[in-house]
Amino acid sequence: SPTFCPACNSRMHSKGLYTRMISHPVFQDGSFLIIRLKQRRWRCPTCGLQFNERFPFVERYKQFTNLTPILVLDALKDLNASTRSVARRFNMSDTQVHDLFTAYVDMKRLPLTEYISIDEVYLNIDPEHNYAFVIMDFTTGEIIDIVENRRQSTLEDYFHRIPLNERCIVKGIISDAYKPYMEYVPRFFPNASSILDSFHVMSFINHQLNIYLNDLIRSKREKLKKEWLRNHPHLGPRDFSPSDTKEIILLRDYRWVLLKNERDINRSYRRYYHPKLKMNVDTSTIENMFFEIDPRLKRMHGLKEDYVSFNHMRFETEKEAAFALKILIQKYRRSTMETFEKIAQFLEVHIYEIALSFTTLTVSRKSEDESEKYYARLSNGPMESFNRKPKDYKRNARGASNFDYTRNRILWSERKDSAIRAVPKPMEQVHSYSLRKKTQKQRSKTYNKKDKTEK
Repeated sequence: SPTFCPACNSRMHSKGLYTRMISHPVFQDGSFLIIRLKQRRWRCPTCGLQFNERFPFVERYKQFTNLTPILVLDALKDLNASTRSVARRFNMSDTQVHDLFTAYVDMKRLPLTEYISIDEVYLNIDPEHNYAFVIMDFTTGEIIDIVENRRQSTLEDYFHRIPLNERCIVKGIISDAYKPYMEYVPRFFPNASSILDSFHVMSFINHQLNIYLNDLIRSKREKLKKEWLRNHPHLGPRDFSPSDTKEIILLRDYRWVLLKNERDINRSYRRYYHPKLKMNVDTSTIENMFFEIDPRLKRMHGLKEDYVSFNHMRFETEKEAAFALKILIQKYRRSTMETFEKIAQFLEVHIYEIALSFTTLTVSRKSEDESEKYYARLSNGPMESFNRKPKDYKRNARGASNFDYTRNRILWSERKDSAIRAVPKPMEQVHSYSLRKKTQKQRSKTYNKKDKTEK
C-alpha cells in the first residue's frame, strides 16, 4: 500500500524486502516456532528519510516477539530456575534473558509495618556484598527489602532515607542478639522495641553447654595422656595416639543427650550392639552412661529443661514473662556453675527483649487466602525459613556476581503481587558500564583479538 513520508508528505519508494527470523515461544512443549518475517524498507526521494516497516507484534531490532518478555519473566518467578535453563527453554541466550529481566523488573521497597523481622543472609557476591541485610514483614511474611550489606554506614544511610513518619509506625523489631541490630532500634525507630528471637536464646544456651562438653573432652584426653606417658616413660608426647575411651566417645558422639530437648528425643528400647562401646545399648543406657561421666551433666540438663519449659509457656503480658524469667535467672545463679552464670548474665541483659517475644499476633502468611488468620508468637522463624532460599538460588545459579540482579530475582520470586515496569529500561541503561563492570572482567590493555586468532 502507498506510504507517505512523515517529514515532507511525499510518496516514498520501496527499497525492497528483506527477511527477519523472529522467535515466537508460544509452544511450551520444547518445540520452537520461528516466524520468517518479510519486512520492507522505505525511502523518501525528496528528503532522503528512510525507515523500516513496523509490525505490532515485534519491536525494532528484536529477535523475538512481544510475548517473549512476559513468558520469560513468568518462568523466572521460580527461584530454582537458572538463567541458563530459562534461556534454553525459550531458545535464547543467557545474556538476552538477563537483559530482559533487568529491563522490565525493578523491585521497590515495600512500606514498613508494625512488626518487622531483620537478619542477614550470606551471599558472598564480592567483598562489598558478603552479607545482605533482609527486612521482612512478620505478619504477612513479605520481604520488605534487601539491602546490599549490613555495614553500619550503609544501614544508617538506608534508614535515614526512610521518612520519619513511616519509621514511627514500627512497634517491634525482631532480631538475634547481634548488638548493632539492637542499637538501631532506638536510633531510627522512636516508637519501636527490640525483640529477641527465642531460637537464638536457645542457641546461646546450647553454645555454652557445647563449650563445657568440649572442655570436658579436653580434660579427659589430657588425663589419658598423662597416664599413658607415666606407663611409657621411654616415649614422648608425640608418640601418644591411643584410641578414645567410652567416656570420650559418649561426650563426642552423644552430646544430644544434653543438648536436645527432652520432648524431642525419640526413645527406643530395642537394644543393639554398639561396635565402639563394645556392648549392647538402647537409648536409656546411652543416657545413663552419659550422665555418669560427670555429676554436673544431669544438673545442667535439668536447668536447661527449665528454660525450655519457660519458653513454651504462655503469658498474658510481658511483665508476667519478665517476672517468670527473673525467677529462672535467680535459679541459674544459685547453681554455682560458671556455664549457667554466663547464661544468667545473658538472660538478665536481654530480659525485656525476651519477655516481649511472648507477644502473639494475628498473622496470615501461611495461607493464600488473606481472610484466613491464625495466631503466632513473635519470632524470627519465618526469616530463618526464607534465608535458605537465597542460598539455594546461588547454588543453582553456580554463584552470583551482580547484587542488583540477585536482589530483584529474589524479590520477584517471593512477592505475591510483584509488577513489571510499564516502560522497560532502554538497552543503553541496561548495558551501562556501571552495571557491566560488576559482571565482566576487564581485558588487559595489551590484549589483541587479531593476534590471538592468528596464534
